[in-house]
Amino acid sequence: MPDTIDLVVPNVVEFNLKRELLDFDPGVENDLVEHGTGYTDQCVFWSAGDRVLVLPAGYSQEWLTHVHAGLGSSVPDVISPLPRTGRLIRDLLDDDRALAALAAATDGVREVRLLSFGASPDLYSLASVLRSQGREVRLDVAGPEHYWSYEYLESKLCCVDLASHIPGFRVPRGISVTSWEQLKGAVTTIVGNGGRAVVKSMYGVGGYGSAVARGDADGTVRRFWQTLRREPFFGTFPLTVQDYIAHGTDCPAVDVLVDEGAVPRMEYSMLGVDGLRYRSLALGPGVLDPDLEERLAALGTAVHTFAQSLGYRGWMTVDCLRGLDDALYVTEINARRSGAMHAVALAERWADEVPVAYVNDALPLRLSGPVSYEEHIRPVFDELWARGVRAYPSTVRALTGHRPSLGIVVCARSAADGERIATEAHRAVNAAVTAAGTGQKRAAPVG
Repeated sequence: MPDTIDLVVPNVVEFNLKRELLDFDPGVENDLVEHGTGYTDQCVFWSAGDRVLVLPAGYSQEWLTHVHAGLGSSVPDVISPLPRTGRLIRDLLDDDRALAALAAATDGVREVRLLSFGASPDLYSLASVLRSQGREVRLDVAGPEHYWSYEYLESKLCCVDLASHIPGFRVPRGISVTSWEQLKGAVTTIVGNGGRAVVKSMYGVGGYGSAVARGDADGTVRRFWQTLRREPFFGTFPLTVQDYIAHGTDCPAVDVLVDEGAVPRMEYSMLGVDGLRYRSLALGPGVLDPDLEERLAALGTAVHTFAQSLGYRGWMTVDCLRGLDDALYVTEINARRSGAMHAVALAERWADEVPVAYVNDALPLRLSGPVSYEEHIRPVFDELWARGVRAYPSTVRALTGHRPSLGIVVCARSAADGERIATEAHRAVNAAVTAAGTGQKRAAPVG
């Protein structure tokens, strides 16, 4: 048994649901549990060391074994608690069988390094349990005395504050509102002058919690109000109403590791977006032009210094957009690991060979029949690995959903190569699904 292990705990759901001011109805909560759980499997790529995985129930053993074969590593121990609430750590702490399995998996280990999605009260409870079992625990976030800094920086409204604290931290011009009457007035003022407005709640997930207000053909903003009524994250005030900034199709971001040092580790990426929704990302050398990377570096360093002063520790992301005026505007801070973290780990692993990573988390699959990992997906990636291509299925829980989709991460020599490989793999999987549904032979290999 190694002296130190990583305990990988993708507490995505509890992080996204810890919104004390929002009262989600059971249907919305179930949707958020399903959405967050769908991304938890990406954590298998976070660490290449000795580790134990805590995964929500319903993970695919076929996928887990196959992916580790493609990585050339052994499958780690997995602990999967009974899904009573959908909140991974809470379910773990309420499951005696799972806790016993955790104690057995860490038996003889001196130090446990927790790798989490982000800080949450349950994470500190898990650390206490491990310490009670005689383990030394190293958190990847700050201690509970600084937990407030995660809540503060995760709020989308904090960016308005930071614009006055951090030189070069620019946000779109906006108005903060605390009532429906104020919101209506602010939106009417901006849209009535021929503009567009972006309305943001304090919290959001995957683009939800933001909405664009624009004039309809009849001169109203009826569609905008309908959107707000459907969006659960707009259930409380304050909200912020910002000018819509015209920008390109891709948005730059920087992941910052806040630690004790003066010079932070930073990872730069370019996000592909569809409206306000994240679609894909690319990271690595050459993805950003040098001038943009230099500006992101200055911004990331300044945010690191400020967050460090609050007691914050761990990964965070600064999402931006590059206006048509070439200015860099901060849209939000995510006070947690981002969806780029599995790509960062893989790109680091093969930095000398294929240093650029491309990710698409939700490639749609055709509804011509049930999707089988063994029949439709495994053969496609086996062919890629036989050719030395570093491409992996990263999210497969949605294969059985009402809208089946597949996540793919690729390490390549360029972002264009990565996107091409992911597109070809996606096409090959869809062809295999279609062929199975019609009784045809499987399509030709990828490439």
